[in-house]
Amino acid sequence: MISSDQMDAENEFPYPVLAVTDLANNYSPEHFRIAVGHCRDVIARIIAEDNRSDQQIARVRILKYLDLQLSRAVRWIEEDADLIAGVMRSLIELKFWAHFISASSEKATQFLNETSIDARELYEHLEKLVPPDTYQLEMPLIEGKRVTVAPSGAQESLIWKMCSKLIHPSSWVINDLEGTIHNAYQRQVLATYVVYYGWGIITIFHKIVWE
Repeated sequence: MISSDQMDAENEFPYPVLAVTDLANNYSPEHFRIAVGHCRDVIARIIAEDNRSDQQIARVRILKYLDLQLSRAVRWIEEDADLIAGVMRSLIELKFWAHFISASSEKATQFLNETSIDARELYEHLEKLVPPDTYQLEMPLIEGKRVTVAPSGAQESLIWKMCSKLIHPSSWVINDLEGTIHNAYQRQVLATYVVYYGWGIITIFHKIVWE
């Protein structure tokens, strides 16, 4: 039976807030899978292709990538913490891009053009490896500078740094496997943030009316 306190909480707070709070207070891998499942169900309902503008194209692509990362989180939730850290770092970057493309149609176009900047950078590295007088590589005709993706605020910067330390063979990880990537609590904390950021990215694009 649902208590009056629970009913009051459900009336006062939207579902994502309750989902994250409940997961933090009653964590288990299965509970995490259920929470992520609800998030992915909403993505499936709002992800219909929409090519009306660069903003809509970028929105759909970001939501598809969000769903991919959440599916990985579900598979990896009982594995070492560096795997869920990789998902979490990706979500921080994805949140940055979600805000970026939502700012204006010009920003969305700039985001879509980042693919071409990637191609140019790869070309420049490849060109250094090609011996002179062998063959001429065709240089992509691309202008523009890469957007610097960075965490926002002190708390997000801390999560970003922790994820980076776990993902890479840092001295912290190498010298303390049990306290880092094998640490179940590290995984639990990051899992809670994965759900938090998953809902956060969705609500950047969509105001959901909870019933």
